[in-house]
Amino acid sequence: MYRARSHLKILRGNTLFLPFLLFGKTGRIKMKGKRHLNWITGLSLIFLFIFIIFNPSDAVTSSSQVNISVQVATRTMIDVNPERIEWIGLEPGEEGGPDDVSNQNVNVPGSIQIENTGSTNITKIWFNVSQPSARPFGSGDNGSYDAGNFIAIAKHNTGQYYFVNRLDFNESQEIVYLYVPGPSWNYGRIRNASSEYFWAVNISANPLQNCGNMPLRIGLRPHNISSTGSTNFADGLSGTEYQEFTVSIMNANWGYVDMNSGPFANYCAIIPRPACNKIYIYHWDMDAPGAGLYCFSASYFWDNATNGELKPGESVIADIVVRVPYGVYQGYVKEGILTVIAQSETST
Repeated sequence: MYRARSHLKILRGNTLFLPFLLFGKTGRIKMKGKRHLNWITGLSLIFLFIFIIFNPSDAVTSSSQVNISVQVATRTMIDVNPERIEWIGLEPGEEGGPDDVSNQNVNVPGSIQIENTGSTNITKIWFNVSQPSARPFGSGDNGSYDAGNFIAIAKHNTGQYYFVNRLDFNESQEIVYLYVPGPSWNYGRIRNASSEYFWAVNISANPLQNCGNMPLRIGLRPHNISSTGSTNFADGLSGTEYQEFTVSIMNANWGYVDMNSGPFANYCAIIPRPACNKIYIYHWDMDAPGAGLYCFSASYFWDNATNGELKPGESVIADIVVRVPYGVYQGYVKEGILTVIAQSETST
């Protein structure tokens, strides 16, 4: 009897010993005449033969391909973030910038990112804003003011801010330190944070001519708490006290001025006819009456003619400030709405 070994050994006397740990005994072969293998040795050789032939590492692999086709629908879509911006603790007559935004846990407070999330190349981007429905000053109601009317926007890091569309009403009470040539003039102020520019427009005795083919005068120096500013709108003082424009007739409802000089250069001004009781100045609102048709100082925020096309997956940043006028009642004013509009050459 031999103990199992971990190797194959040939002994004297023509006897072959093959150890198998599995059976606990050694298979023995006696070399007499024809060779004979006992059954344990035969099974071992068969197992070894099967292992060699069917070893998985020697298996042959095969592959095939499937073609995948995807068609993307034509869609013009944008994603604008953040969805809300809040300026807090602003003083009357103050411009609210990045440092005054309540949420400072962003890379650029007070800015929005407009991302092309659709499948078309965007060619145009512009803005609309909410506005008060009536003259809020003197109401004693902070809900009468609209924060959308305070918004000014610049292309990222340019510092060139323009109102989207600022609405100001004529004065409801006489201003004793202001001079206009006569009772046929309406006047008010364009309120730009701490800078208030008086304006005056001549009203014709003929209603058909009201705010059409008549002069609009805008003071050159702003009024604020430390300076009276330009207040003399007498004839003959254009270029020294005020900038004078001619209000052209757009249609029965609107007169317009393309302001290419003065304190509001690069703005369009429109005045409702025949009342002539308020003035809108706009730069980024291409839905405003006359934009791009009569008045060319208005501009798209993104224009493929100068910026190229905003491709799917690309984005553009708009910097925002709010310009709080003097005379705004304390507390939260009515929440304003800034609307971003995008257009592509082919859109759905």
